[in-house]
Amino acid sequence: MFEGVGALSAGASSRLLLDYPEPQRSQILDFLFKPGFGANLHHLKVEIGGDVDSTDGSEASHAATREEFMYPRPEYFQRGYEWWLMKEAKKRNRSILLEGLQWGAPGWIGDGNFYSQDNADFIAAFIKGAKQYHGLDLDFQGLWNETPYDTEWIKLLRRTLDENGLRRVGIDAGDLWKPEEKWRIAEDIARDPALGDAIAAINAHTTHMNGFCVPKTALDLGKPLWDGEAHAYGGDWYAAANHIRFYLRCYPLGRITKMISWSLITSYHDFLECPDSGMMKANQPWSGYYEVQPPLWMIAHVNQFAAPGWRYLDQSCRVYESEGALREGFSIVSLRAPEGGDYSVLIETMDAKEPHRGRFNVKGGISNRDLACWRSVFGGETFVRQSDVPVRDGAFTLELQPNCVYSLTTTRGQGKGSPSGHIPPKTPFPLPFAAAFNEEALHQPGRFFCDVHGTFLVTERADHQGRCLSQTTLRQGIPWGARAFSPQTIVGDINWKDYRAAVDIQLPGDGLAILWCRATLAGNPQQFLLPGLAPKFQGYAFVMDAKGTWHLQAPERQLAQGHIAAPGAVWHRVGLAVKNDELCATWDGQTLARVTDASLSHGLIALGTGWNPANFDHFEVTPQ
Repeated sequence: MFEGVGALSAGASSRLLLDYPEPQRSQILDFLFKPGFGANLHHLKVEIGGDVDSTDGSEASHAATREEFMYPRPEYFQRGYEWWLMKEAKKRNRSILLEGLQWGAPGWIGDGNFYSQDNADFIAAFIKGAKQYHGLDLDFQGLWNETPYDTEWIKLLRRTLDENGLRRVGIDAGDLWKPEEKWRIAEDIARDPALGDAIAAINAHTTHMNGFCVPKTALDLGKPLWDGEAHAYGGDWYAAANHIRFYLRCYPLGRITKMISWSLITSYHDFLECPDSGMMKANQPWSGYYEVQPPLWMIAHVNQFAAPGWRYLDQSCRVYESEGALREGFSIVSLRAPEGGDYSVLIETMDAKEPHRGRFNVKGGISNRDLACWRSVFGGETFVRQSDVPVRDGAFTLELQPNCVYSLTTTRGQGKGSPSGHIPPKTPFPLPFAAAFNEEALHQPGRFFCDVHGTFLVTERADHQGRCLSQTTLRQGIPWGARAFSPQTIVGDINWKDYRAAVDIQLPGDGLAILWCRATLAGNPQQFLLPGLAPKFQGYAFVMDAKGTWHLQAPERQLAQGHIAAPGAVWHRVGLAVKNDELCATWDGQTLARVTDASLSHGLIALGTGWNPANFDHFEVTPQ
């Protein structure tokens, strides 16, 4: 059974989409989810936030502390943007499947043990919260992305979901990518029937990297086989060609019936890890500019022509390689609707070197209706309706050109959406820029701020003087891999050079707050000079603590330090200016340090803390 093509919103890859103005934001969402318009996605997998860096930033959790888990409030289930994204997807396509998956978890869980009862309960609370507060039914739940699993914990998770009334939620297990371990879960299921009973589907990542070779053990299980994370980076025609190869070769070569791509959309800064991973690009909310890229139309060539529940016609699913009909290789996949005689034939000739005339016989009780035909040409037209292909005497012919994609179908209703208006031009990040947070949504990131590690959310000020940006993560989370940084959020343009940044800060208790200028990705985060801090972005740092001690630092050395009166729980104005090789740090308008240093020439702005609450307000940056 065909189970569709989906995409994955995780690793903060969708962060900037939330800040897009209308109507551009709705247009982008239509291209992703609206049937008969664009990608027409069948499956949306989202990250269950854990307050830890998970590729291009961190995503907020619904229970940052054990107390929040024990005494939940509705506002905890408004944090971040994955709830919003799932609702927007469902609004456009009621049949889209939803799934949750973790990268990391808050540090309170299992006292640092991911595979614990705490975490099973945490997941169940996420799924129940999706229903209670957002009217969303999740269909599947994954484990821990690209991290070795624990088979006993999988069975524990199944029992926990069942006990919480979530029997309908299937566990999708595996999510491993290393060649030697991709399909290890199949071997474990074969040895442990109880484990097999707990799992609804198994998946491996980047299955194209070993030619979609699936071991016999996995094929014999009778469970759906998925690619849980396919990669075809680039956003260009070369990426598009890889996408369509993946989608049309995964079943005939590996009996893989669902592919999920990371990322859903490139809505993060270009200087972050894995740039251009999405099927379209929207990382300029300040301008409203976005790009509908060729990979999106490759997904449309599949998802607009078949739906989950359709059946592969095995004898008409082939990959012709170097000795095949087109000498250099091409792929054909045919699928039939579960009822009636409708069918679709999907063809890619991306590796072909010459044209070919294909003849297809139609038999077995399927429709003799003429076929609608849509075509994309490498480097040229995308998803264009061609003349219908007539079916005569149980057969049809088609002239197949090299470097093309064809989708033929007896169904109708496909379409190539277009923006209802002009897409604004691309512009640099605005300078000057200011953020007072009073008009921004509670429990969301600050507009244009991108959390790197920890969580910074818009909250009400304790003095009732409006809203501010608050860092809320109070201990190191269970990281994904080695991503154990200190809390940090970034804003601005990586190419900024000379500017003055200022922000009001408040420390409700012990701890510290940090303002960085000319910040870029750190070569070695452990070189930060204060114990216990390892920021992912480093630059010139102005560090203030609750005892009144301050430091002005370059990445590998201290430039100045001193002591002022303890700030207490009141608001103070801090500033850091950079011009050429000169730096100036100020506190409530008083100059604390003026130094010369030539080690950093450019970079954006970051706010940070230790593992303590801290509040930020009236942020502004001006050129100088």
